[in-house]
Amino acid sequence: MKKYIQILFIIVCTLFYFQAIGEQFRQLSWNDLVPAHLYSEDPLVKLTEEQKNTVYWVINTLDKLPERGPETEEYYKEVDEAIPELKKYGIDITELMGKRKQFRTAIAEELNGQRVRIPGYLLPLEMSDTKVKEFLLVPYIGACIHVPPPPLNQIVYVNIIQKEGYRVKTMYEPVWVSGEISVKSMVKDLYLVDGSTGVNIGYTMQASQIEPYKK
Repeated sequence: MKKYIQILFIIVCTLFYFQAIGEQFRQLSWNDLVPAHLYSEDPLVKLTEEQKNTVYWVINTLDKLPERGPETEEYYKEVDEAIPELKKYGIDITELMGKRKQFRTAIAEELNGQRVRIPGYLLPLEMSDTKVKEFLLVPYIGACIHVPPPPLNQIVYVNIIQKEGYRVKTMYEPVWVSGEISVKSMVKDLYLVDGSTGVNIGYTMQASQIEPYKK
């Protein structure tokens, strides 16, 4: 009898051990969603604040300006004057914009299938009363609604496994999300007051646990 109890105790302890192992999640930051090799030396690190501001201004201007024409010629002339000045400090705007695009679209393939835990802000896609089953996890408040969407490698589409979903208290509620992450690009429609917009997404998660955010 005593031996039977010992064996039963060992079995129970073993089950608890493997359950504990199974529930372990790798904690991620949003930086982990960008491939590590892209975090090379910052080409702007040796520039003054004024020079950095010039770089940001040139990039943002080129991003937003329509084609060159009479109405935009003045802005293009300012850009044309700034680019040679930046080259003196080793800054190639064309190369920098290419790297910036790569940084915003690259996916960390090695994360596929991992059990992870990541904090962020909950942006509901569909709600029933105050409960949500599907949502976007974003790194900052206002993303996709009040300000433009983050890059696709900074948005996670989350599907909650439990049928009851998660009771939402506020828009952009800070939460911890735990579950299996997949590398999967998709577009999800986000419905707004004045219509809908498609949001490009780089990751999905099957969430087994949603918790209010606590440091």
